[in-house]
Amino acid sequence: MIVDNGSGAQEISRFLKSKNAVMKPVEALKAKAGGYILSDGDPKNMEANLDILDKSEVPVLGIGAGGLFIGAAYEAEVAPMKFAKTETVLIKKPCPLTLDMKKNFMAAKASNFGFSSVPENFNVIASSKAYEYEILQEAENPFFVVCFNPELGMEGRQILANFEKFVEVWKEYHK
Repeated sequence: MIVDNGSGAQEISRFLKSKNAVMKPVEALKAKAGGYILSDGDPKNMEANLDILDKSEVPVLGIGAGGLFIGAAYEAEVAPMKFAKTETVLIKKPCPLTLDMKKNFMAAKASNFGFSSVPENFNVIASSKAYEYEILQEAENPFFVVCFNPELGMEGRQILANFEKFVEVWKEYHK
């Protein structure tokens, strides 16, 4: 299930191999989902995304603003930031999202906001020289935050494929 927050949802849908649906945040909770991808987009969708996170018992990947919504659910501090259009991202820890990826990879960014700090329950999986929190994993739930835009191409697209694989494995073991 791809939650359309206003930016990138259709691109994400086209890239995924498994059957998926794109829905507005308020509609997404009504549908049964094996996993959610919260797209980048408008901050006005935060409350509906927080409802999804609060009720979700399946994996969630937040991209751009979708990732910031996950952080906000755990009281991470969000601030306006200036980013380059592309970044070299360095993987620091293993994670289901970074399987089969090079330790350094290129990623595209389209966001003007980021985390100034995150709580202890977030593991920093990958960083860039300009930004510490490029990929985060919540410690107790299958929630992942990607602060760049893998749907815009480059090597970051592997993140989407790996999340898709993770959801399939999750479904097998959490029936």
